[in-house]
Amino acid sequence: MSWHKVSKILPEGARQLKSRAQVEGAQVCKLWHEYAARFLLSKAMEAHEAMNFRDGVLTIEVTDLTYLFEIKACRPKVIGLINKVMDGGLVKRVRYRM
Repeated sequence: MSWHKVSKILPEGARQLKSRAQVEGAQVCKLWHEYAARFLLSKAMEAHEAMNFRDGVLTIEVTDLTYLFEIKACRPKVIGLINKVMDGGLVKRVRYRM
């Protein structure tokens, strides 16, 4: 059995975790856009964008509040599809930013 300094092992592991989280976040945002398009009209799609996913919270930026109710109404369906594809309850909450 060989011994390794913890300081040499941790940075690599931390980088891998950060990289995986970034990829996961990008996938969730992409899936939001893909699945929301199934339920929303094109004007509502143009009025929002998935900006960030971190620690189970998906942040959606809404540029036109006229469509906020419609966007919120499709949220359970879209989140259900994303969580199904991503193997589990990855997305816990959606936050809206105006």
